[in-house]
Amino acid sequence: MNIDVAFTPDEVTSSDLVHSVVVVVDVLRATSTIVEALANGAKMVVPVPSTDEAVRIAQNIGRGDVLLCGERRSLPIEGFDLGNSPREFTAERVAGKTLVMTTTNGTPALALSASARRTLIASFLNLDAVADALVADGGPVIILGAGRERRFALEDAVCAGALVNRVTSRVAEEPKLNDTAVAAAMLAQAEEADLPDLLRNTAAGRQLIDAGLGDDIALCAMLNRHAIVPELRDRQITL
Repeated sequence: MNIDVAFTPDEVTSSDLVHSVVVVVDVLRATSTIVEALANGAKMVVPVPSTDEAVRIAQNIGRGDVLLCGERRSLPIEGFDLGNSPREFTAERVAGKTLVMTTTNGTPALALSASARRTLIASFLNLDAVADALVADGGPVIILGAGRERRFALEDAVCAGALVNRVTSRVAEEPKLNDTAVAAAMLAQAEEADLPDLLRNTAAGRQLIDAGLGDDIALCAMLNRHAIVPELRDRQITL
């Protein structure tokens, strides 16, 4: 089994992903929010790169059962129904709804991964479930960090490394790792002990705190809150 990690989308091209299971990670906050939303009964999440496309798709589907969701610079987009705070995506708000979502980092990474054989969505909230799914699949894996404005994001790297370590512990033969996966696994061993504190001290965490959204961090740091594996197929994320 091969496991590669890419810390940012700029480290891969769509053709690199064709034969692999790609796991997209955007801890603060897109993939955490997607996991929370689907666990709370959302019908599906449709990730799109731009606000204009989000509005167009929502209008095409019909606004009755659709919620527009997303952020720019951590803050909710004017005129949208929800931002990108996982705390907003309660069962009361999202059950049975189609969520059309656009975010600064997460949804562009998801768009890039559309060429993959499979695309799974991971966060700290569902690490063990995703690890089990990767072991069951057995194919080559690329863990793709969304990064922060196309640069390294510590929280995504630690999450990727934690996933590498979980898969490694579940298979009989040690996986072949690229250098980035080795670095991520070592980083996770050093940093995973106190996730809330780690996330608060990242650049993305500080930005959330400055925006008055610091309470999101505790939720995003919850290990294995949900035993679900969201998967992107035909530009729709479902369970």
